[in-house]
Amino acid sequence: MIKNQKSQINPTTNFVNPKYKYHNLVGVKDEKTFKEKYGYIEKGFAKCLKIFFGVDFKTEYNVYNTKNGKNSGSPFRCDFYNCINNKHVVFEFNGPIHYQIPFKILTDKRKNSILKDPSKNNHEVRFEVFKIPYYMQLTKDYAKFLFQDVALEKIGRSFYSEEKFKSAIKAIYNTDCENKIFAPGLHNTLETIASFCEDGLERFMKEVDEMAVKYPSIKHQIIKSLELYIDDVTQHTNPEMKKLIIPIQNEKFNRFYNFKLNEKYLNCIFIREKKNYDKT
Repeated sequence: MIKNQKSQINPTTNFVNPKYKYHNLVGVKDEKTFKEKYGYIEKGFAKCLKIFFGVDFKTEYNVYNTKNGKNSGSPFRCDFYNCINNKHVVFEFNGPIHYQIPFKILTDKRKNSILKDPSKNNHEVRFEVFKIPYYMQLTKDYAKFLFQDVALEKIGRSFYSEEKFKSAIKAIYNTDCENKIFAPGLHNTLETIASFCEDGLERFMKEVDEMAVKYPSIKHQIIKSLELYIDDVTQHTNPEMKKLIIPIQNEKFNRFYNFKLNEKYLNCIFIREKKNYDKT
C-alpha cells in the first residue's frame, strides 16, 4: 500500500483524484527528490540505455534528408543514438503528440523511411529504430520485449539480463522489486486514448497487440489502468464521462479493449487501485 495516499472528490467535476505518494513506497524522502533523481521511464531512459548497452547514447542526434547529394530542409532529431554491434541504433521516445496529431504521424513515417534508407540520409547508413511509447513503464516483460526480442531482431543479439533489469529499475524507480514498479498505462494524464486521432489510435492498438503476443501482461496492465481511470471519472458523475478516457464509439477499439483481465498479470502499482489509497 502507498502510505498516506488519499483520494479526493473534485467539487467541480465530481471526479476522483487520487493523491498518491509513490516516493513513500520506494523510500525517497519527497516527490521533488524522486522526480529529480529518478522520475519513471520517461525521465530515466538515458540511464536505462547505459545499463543495458554499457555505453552512453548521444542525444538529439541530427539526421538530414539528402537530395542530389545535398542536405534538404531541417534535420530530423533522434532522441538517442549509438553504434551497437555494428548497427546504427536509434531510440525514440513517442510522447502524446505522436498519437494525437495526424501531421506528426505523417512526419514520423517520413523520418522512419529516411532513417532506414542509406540513400536518403546524410550519414549514408541504415538506422535501426526502437520506439518507446509514453504509456509504457519498465516492467520485466517490457524490458525483455525491448532489450531481448526487439534487440535480437534489429541488432542481432540480446542485451537483456536479470541483473541489468534490477539495476535499471533501481535507477529509474529506486526499487529492485518488480511489484513496486509503476504499471504501464494511463493513470493520471489528460493525454488519454480519447484524445488520439484515427491514425494514432491505430498506432496504439498495433503497438500493444505486438507486445502482447509474447507478453500478455503488458496489455492486461494497460487496460487495467484505463478501467481504473474510467471508474474514477464515472462513479460520482454521468457514466458517459468514460468518453474522456476512451473512444466509446469506435468498434475496433471496443473489440481491442473488452476482454477479461487476469489478476496474475496485475502485479504492478496502479495509483487508482482502491487498495492503494484511503478514500476518506
